[in-house]
Amino acid sequence: MPQKKLSLIIVTYNSEKDIYDCLSSVFQYNDIGEALEIIIVDNCSRAYDPMRQKIQQLYGDKVTVVSNTKNGGYGQGNNVGIQMATASIIAIMNPDVRLIMPIFKKALETLEDKDTIMCGGKQFFSPESKAHSYYAVYTLPTFTRFLLNYVGIKRDLFFYRYMWLQGAFFFVRKKELDFIGGFDERIFMYGEEYDVHERLLRAFPKAKMNYLKECKYLHLAGERDFSPNGYEKLLRSLTYVMQKNGYSAIRFLEREKRYTKIAYGITNIANFIHHRSKRLPIDAALCIADKLINEYTPSKH
Repeated sequence: MPQKKLSLIIVTYNSEKDIYDCLSSVFQYNDIGEALEIIIVDNCSRAYDPMRQKIQQLYGDKVTVVSNTKNGGYGQGNNVGIQMATASIIAIMNPDVRLIMPIFKKALETLEDKDTIMCGGKQFFSPESKAHSYYAVYTLPTFTRFLLNYVGIKRDLFFYRYMWLQGAFFFVRKKELDFIGGFDERIFMYGEEYDVHERLLRAFPKAKMNYLKECKYLHLAGERDFSPNGYEKLLRSLTYVMQKNGYSAIRFLEREKRYTKIAYGITNIANFIHHRSKRLPIDAALCIADKLINEYTPSKH
């Protein structure tokens, strides 16, 4: 059996409507043949057994499917797959990602540069709708972050010191990912890729991260509506990430509140930068930010 060059890890949770088409696209556009290792980690789905059986019928031993001992979240599930991986390069992929062109060979060639530790492609919600492939880091001043998001996306420019790659589909060196301890399992969902970006650059300050604008893929997340519960979970995860990096929770939340007013208050720009089919309910988002600000504000008593 040839040595594996790329270990593709997909974490599933009740993902039957997505995983079969996801795998079909992977095999259709696999340009490295048997050098690809595919590992699916299931986080205790209700229909795990039928899903596993169908995948085995379709692909046999070309896909490894494992049942996680618990639903420990997205990061914990990925860590299970990373520990099993035998290749030196890891690809993290959401089950709602679809390949529309060969990408694996280009990513491996990019990571042959020993200074490059991570890369990602150009994300689309549909063939006609470009999505956000990266965002400016949260520690930037509010207007600088807004301007960098606007100009970066408009001009298709990526500055890895100041931007983080979206986590739906990206490639990373296993050695460096292992060095930082993989995904932080205290983050159940949301904000994992930003946390990984920050820890990798802190551990390897001379490292590079590349945006492969010629490598396009679909992420079927464009029709997701604003969820107050999801937005609160995102803010809580990001607040945790900021705090562990020595950044004030209050300062972050207040800056995030200001950014929301600017970036989402102007409908046309908000749609361009954040690719939302519907305007973000700003009042609801600001109420959630205020709730967390009050929660993190030290009591005067």
